[in-house]
Amino acid sequence: MRFAPNSALLWAAALVAVPAVTALVYFPDGPGHWAGWLALAGFVAVAAIDLALSLGRLDGVRLQAPELLRATKGKVVTLPFELGNAGTETLRWLRHGLPISTDFRIEGGVVGQVGSLAPGKVQRAETDLLPLRRGQFWIEALHVETPSRVGWWLIRRRYPLKLELRVYPDLAAERRRLSGIFLHRGNEGGHAVRQVGKGREFEQLREYQPGDDYIDIDWKATARRNRPVTRTYQIERTQEVYVIVDHSRLSAREIRVPVEEAGEPAAGDAVVEYAAGGDVTVTTQLERFLHCALILASVAERQGDLFGFISFADQVDRFIRSGGGREHYSIVRDALYTLEPKPVAPDFEQLMVTLRQRLTRRALLVMLVDLSDPLTAEHFYESIPLISRQHLILVNMVRPEKAHPLFSARSRPEKTADLYESLAGHFQWNELGEIGRKLSHLGVELGLPDHEELCAEAVTQYLNVKKRQLI
Repeated sequence: MRFAPNSALLWAAALVAVPAVTALVYFPDGPGHWAGWLALAGFVAVAAIDLALSLGRLDGVRLQAPELLRATKGKVVTLPFELGNAGTETLRWLRHGLPISTDFRIEGGVVGQVGSLAPGKVQRAETDLLPLRRGQFWIEALHVETPSRVGWWLIRRRYPLKLELRVYPDLAAERRRLSGIFLHRGNEGGHAVRQVGKGREFEQLREYQPGDDYIDIDWKATARRNRPVTRTYQIERTQEVYVIVDHSRLSAREIRVPVEEAGEPAAGDAVVEYAAGGDVTVTTQLERFLHCALILASVAERQGDLFGFISFADQVDRFIRSGGGREHYSIVRDALYTLEPKPVAPDFEQLMVTLRQRLTRRALLVMLVDLSDPLTAEHFYESIPLISRQHLILVNMVRPEKAHPLFSARSRPEKTADLYESLAGHFQWNELGEIGRKLSHLGVELGLPDHEELCAEAVTQYLNVKKRQLI
């Protein structure tokens, strides 16, 4: 329990205490002196009695709040709670406020207020919060204050809370970019894709018919029945798709986009001003990886495939077995929203061993890793043969900002310093191209899209795999 002077106490002090002290100074003797002492003593007595009788005014206030709220980064979420009066006296008003970290911004007033709260009554209140970054957060207290009986003091109390707030990535921008890929706008994967070939999944046995391919004849069944029997196949409808996200040190690489190109910066993307002028929005490569993982989960669900999620750094820390349905999507979302870059080197060998042991059925593996470091790329190339023969692997990373061919449209130098930067970017682009060619010999496709095209590139690759029945 705490207390603080109210504005009424300050006005009373100005009207009573100040004249009383003045009378004591200017009238050391006589009636004026005793009148000053009497006014000052009365003022102090009223203030003390008011405080003593009001310290327990909030003892009967009860707080009820939800234990879990889900929100999206950059979108306002309303935190509802109820204040009930289990005491015996009416409270004129109640002010409330939440201690919020810099990861949130309070929309509207920082302090809210509810009206008169009679005994046995309940008042509903709410606070609007704008999450600025994804992750798991806890709101541990609500501060409430009410005026004393006379109104000279503010009685304050801290009510403990145990409210978990889960903030998920905002996928609205990625869904808008994907709208051109699908016939049904806003419905990821909600269109028909022509299947090529006859399928791989066994359907039934039937008698041989002229024109059937000899490789489809089931010779064991033919021997049992003494007549030719053919195996028929159907298009595989349910396949396993895993997204593997690397959140080691390279995943923290910053992605900077000029504000004039990015438009309105997304909430949670820091705005940094260059010394030379110009604002940019700053995010990380891991944020783009997580957005891509959730978009692929949504598309796979609508395509009827089973979707799984794996994250790793120096070890595999999250392994969600493939599944389907909205509940499984929520499980995947809850598994990845707290991921943060880890300042360690990735251990690809342990990852490949884990995948080889735990994934027995052929699956599509979409790996989101950063291979811009030559040593990291070499380790990846040495480890990938452990699984490349069993699974179909697609590797995607965000193209580094300067990694473009020299004198291309995106790297036209305007001064000498820009020329050296473009030359370094050309060498990096050439190295990444060499890595892609080496991986292609192992049947692994490497994609180098720009950050805004990462989701579209991964979804297009996945739909092409479905169309060609490669898994």
